[in-house]
Amino acid sequence: MYQLFDMIINKLKKTVNNEYKRSEWIKKRLEEIPHGQKILDAGCGSQQYRVYCNHLKYFAQDFGNFTIDEKKSLTAFVADYKYGKLNYTGNIWEIDEKDSFFDIILCSEVFEHIPWPDRTVMEFSRLLVKGGILLLTVPSNCLRHMDPYFYFSGFSDRYIDFILKQYGFENIQIKPVGSYHEWLMVESFRSIKNGGFFAWMCLFPAFIYHYIKQIRVDESDINTLCMGYHVIAQKK
Repeated sequence: MYQLFDMIINKLKKTVNNEYKRSEWIKKRLEEIPHGQKILDAGCGSQQYRVYCNHLKYFAQDFGNFTIDEKKSLTAFVADYKYGKLNYTGNIWEIDEKDSFFDIILCSEVFEHIPWPDRTVMEFSRLLVKGGILLLTVPSNCLRHMDPYFYFSGFSDRYIDFILKQYGFENIQIKPVGSYHEWLMVESFRSIKNGGFFAWMCLFPAFIYHYIKQIRVDESDINTLCMGYHVIAQKK
């Protein structure tokens, strides 16, 4: 009985947290990379994906200056933010490395925190070898977090496709994650979690409704609103 309860709770946690899907996607993509290739984890933060790069030559980049000094919000950090050891410290659009140095660049959930995503893509293009791969994840819609380094609430697949082609990428694959109903399910859950008994009474039916609807979505649900995009692109 307890095992069944724990299984249900774990399933619920994964359902209402897009990070699980993102982590599994990145893990699989990293496992597919041939041994010995050079990978840059750009905007790496705490380097949560480094553990999946033991077969690769791993390089870490971040500006390294975020501290817990945010505006109060539902998504603000409440504990110290710890960086891993960095190979490059500074702006992500001005990395101190020679041209065509990396085989792979990973950049996950970083673009909303930088003022010049276009210059960043141009820098990635400069750093990648011909045929090199960019693994990119971006939010479509997100709440304020990591203040004051929060510049965009999300990006469209149209923008991502345009900017990658603009700076020399091809074979672009953009996979949407989530849907209109999944977004509303997650935000209903967030309101229930933070709002107490009254919020639970009012919003739990809405949560159940959107939970059921998000199990089987159609194209219009995804095109209306999604959680974000998982992107693979190749340097020309």
